[in-house]
Amino acid sequence: MKPSVILLFAMIALTAIIAVYRRFVARNEDDFLHLEDPTGTLVSKQVKTERSLSRIDHLGIGLTVATTLYAVGLLVVYFYSELNRVF
Repeated sequence: MKPSVILLFAMIALTAIIAVYRRFVARNEDDFLHLEDPTGTLVSKQVKTERSLSRIDHLGIGLTVATTLYAVGLLVVYFYSELNRVF
């Protein structure tokens, strides 16, 4: 198997791992608004979880776009080389 295809599979696997990790982190998310939290622990936990999810989302979106562009690039190169072989 070509190294470029192996790299594509690795990128796909990494994207899937990040998606599973995001789901794992989002399990602890608290969607309720805590107005009367005297110690502020619930609000600080919500902020921490939100920041983590935001970082994971940015990484996941970037990796998804990069993987898609790389796959499309590989397809273009493959079709171009096949067309040159035929003609």
